[in-house]
Amino acid sequence: MGVLTPPTAVKGGPAAALDKHLLIRRIAASELFTKAPRLRDFLLYAAECTLENRLADVREQVIAERVFKRSFDVHGGQDSIVRAEARNLRKRLETYFETDGKDEPVIVSMPKGGYALAFQAREVSAKATLKEAAVTAISAEVSVAHAPVIGIPDTTDRRIRLYRNALVALGAFAVIMMALAFYWHSAETRLAGALHIEPPMLPFSALFNNGTESIIVTSDTGLMQISSLAHRRISLDEYIARSYPNIPNIQPPWLITNWNIWEFTDGREMTLASEILRSNAQFAQQISMLSGHKVQLNDFKDKSAILIGSPVSNPWAQLYEEKLNFRCELGANDRILFKEQLASGAIRQYPNDDDIRHNRTYARIAFLPRTSDASPALLLAGTTAQSTEAAGELVLNRERMAQTLRSIGIDPTGPPHFFEILIRSNDFVGGAILPEVVAWRIKPAPEA
Repeated sequence: MGVLTPPTAVKGGPAAALDKHLLIRRIAASELFTKAPRLRDFLLYAAECTLENRLADVREQVIAERVFKRSFDVHGGQDSIVRAEARNLRKRLETYFETDGKDEPVIVSMPKGGYALAFQAREVSAKATLKEAAVTAISAEVSVAHAPVIGIPDTTDRRIRLYRNALVALGAFAVIMMALAFYWHSAETRLAGALHIEPPMLPFSALFNNGTESIIVTSDTGLMQISSLAHRRISLDEYIARSYPNIPNIQPPWLITNWNIWEFTDGREMTLASEILRSNAQFAQQISMLSGHKVQLNDFKDKSAILIGSPVSNPWAQLYEEKLNFRCELGANDRILFKEQLASGAIRQYPNDDDIRHNRTYARIAFLPRTSDASPALLLAGTTAQSTEAAGELVLNRERMAQTLRSIGIDPTGPPHFFEILIRSNDFVGGAILPEVVAWRIKPAPEA
């Protein structure tokens, strides 16, 4: 795996086949895929089968066995790895053609419902059409300027003939330039309307629209493994000092040392971070993406922050935990859960036993506005990776997020306002569905 053999027969002829073959190689060689070797193998395999028209080989069972070395016999035909990785592959392809491959004339995608690839010519942008029209008009101008003048007798004095030719050329030039200026102005107006970017709304309007630097921080999944082995959450102080509890009989003995050195993060969280960056592209120069392993405490003093992942896997979220009502803990069987402090003093737990039986999961969306001694922060944390992803998808859906904020009494286009929203969803293979708001709090955030 990892090698794409030349296609033997592709619709469009040998030249088209070679172009598609080279395009796949460029995608596979990009940083998006070299850092994700399993997705790169999946891409190359799907491309080879598609280009050779071996569609029977891009079925879920065959991919699981040939790409991921998983046997359906062993997993009872219910192995979800292909569907989960296909979803990640689709998102990475979209990201490639919006970044490194923004100038590629052909776009590659994996349509939902199957695993074969599709090749589609990129639509010509309004800007490119505008430039082509300008070149055509200028060429026409040159042609007119050098065209012979009709209707001037040959007996006319040469100087008069040249003078008249110059006047005609100048008149033609003026007419063409006025027409071109009018077309340019109207086309630019249409283009500006087509590319109009709606102003950001909460929470992004408070995070990115103030001219300060911002960071998007994803989980340290190596730390999650340490927490599971220690059967408790690692505190932020321990994490900063890289001082972890003693775990006896761990094999191999150097495992925690390597987790302490190597940088691990969650692929879904990275995809979510990229989507947040893409949806706020006008502020991209002031936004940095980091894993929790690379962040330092000083980063939170003067930078807006988006933290993806629970305080168990992303301990930097513990900086804000005492200010929240829906607090994250590591429960029995190393299960992540939220606990809510009720007015009566009782504690409500999410998920409860009934939720677990019905595969219901929870996620918290919390926004803390700027205070005199703290920068604004957005926290996206779920009890599972799928529920964290569901929280991110809700925040990124402009219409749904605006509706959600209005339903709890917040103007999405208004001033920054503290809020906590707890959503519930049903996990399924490759994602979460049916998210709904089950609880919220909009009281002012306590002072740090």
